[in-house]
Amino acid sequence: MYCFEANNCNNLDCPVRKQKLPRCWEYFLLNSATDAEYEKKAAACAKCNYKLGWEIGLISDDSFEKTDRIFPDELVPNENESDTKDNQEVSATKRFCYEMTDCHNLKCPVREQQIIKCFKFFEPRSKEEKERLTCCTRDCNDCLYKCSWTLGTINENTFADIIEKKKQKLELPNKYRKDLIVEIYMAELAKKPLSHDEEIALAKKIAGDKYASEIFLMANLKLVTKIAKKFTTKLPFMDLIQEGNIGLIKAISKFDYRLGYKFSTYASYWIKYYMQKAVSEQATSITIPCHLIAVANKIKLHIKKFEEELFRAPTVGELSQILGIDEEKIVNILNVTKTPVSIHLKVSNSEDEEETLEYYIEDKQSLTPEEAYFEKKKVEAINEALGILDDRQRFIIENFYGIGCDEISLAEIGRKYNISRERVRQLLYVSLKKLSQHSSIISLKS
Repeated sequence: MYCFEANNCNNLDCPVRKQKLPRCWEYFLLNSATDAEYEKKAAACAKCNYKLGWEIGLISDDSFEKTDRIFPDELVPNENESDTKDNQEVSATKRFCYEMTDCHNLKCPVREQQIIKCFKFFEPRSKEEKERLTCCTRDCNDCLYKCSWTLGTINENTFADIIEKKKQKLELPNKYRKDLIVEIYMAELAKKPLSHDEEIALAKKIAGDKYASEIFLMANLKLVTKIAKKFTTKLPFMDLIQEGNIGLIKAISKFDYRLGYKFSTYASYWIKYYMQKAVSEQATSITIPCHLIAVANKIKLHIKKFEEELFRAPTVGELSQILGIDEEKIVNILNVTKTPVSIHLKVSNSEDEEETLEYYIEDKQSLTPEEAYFEKKKVEAINEALGILDDRQRFIIENFYGIGCDEISLAEIGRKYNISRERVRQLLYVSLKKLSQHSSIISLKS
């Protein structure tokens, strides 16, 4: 693993990439022109995770194939070696341009990077830059190599092994970038833990000695990673470790060695508390109190044990007897701690926008556009039809059916107009007959 692979470097002109240098910092320090440049490069290399990987033993000479190893003291070739190396570069199949044209420029980017379509590589570059890179004046338009691609005598199938090798190299940086930080951190923790006597001796100094607190902290970081592995959550592993480290620091500040128990026993509770707190605040869309999450995890653990023993799910009553918690409280906790589902969640693998959960959830509170249109037309038709009635008939219709006001009975309407209830019913019948014959009502029915 080279530094340009670990750091996903895209600089094609870097000497580390061209010459495949494992210990790249040694090369940069040896080639520093001034003291200021030396100090600048030394400071940059000291912060590099790649150099740290060499120091902690994560990367070594065995990580590289023997054919790929080139170290800084091997960069000056002998005169006799150049011809031998040139002869080894020429393949028996002769498929690259430098093989077909008998090119002797060992530093040509086409040779170093194994560029298949070299004419495409030089196309956006100026003539001067091309001559500087290739040390020749050949024109790609007149090159027989380009003509071979045009005629089809050379194609991508000729370079199947080279293309596959380049694909594998592109996949490596993503893999190393993902795992490098965790591996380096775990390698740093691979140290012998403190004995009980050393633990007590350091615990006596913690109150006033910052150095003793740091030693105590470094010796127990492995405990955090051990607890973090037991958490099944969407939170990134390194974030979970970071929260656990905060809990460890809190435990160190509150630990009392005089009580007689081990520090790891005491610190475990603080580490778990801060991890659970981080999960409740960051891993879910809705913030849930961490004590509810702890109870929910306990309930789910007992449900799992019950299913393993009796091969069926427990009832709420059985869980209440096992845990000593009210049935209503168990149901509420499980409902609160459910994982929320987005309405934009895809219900299938198709690219259709209607294949989301939102499309299948019916809104029973709002009217559809069609229903809203018909409601509007109905109100307009009723208001238009009510205009043909006199004031008393309109009052009876509006108040009896609650159009724009509260509904009242026929007897209450009769008392207002000093008439009998039966007379009000007769007037209501006549008014409805008039309304049913109005054109707007007839059109609405149709």
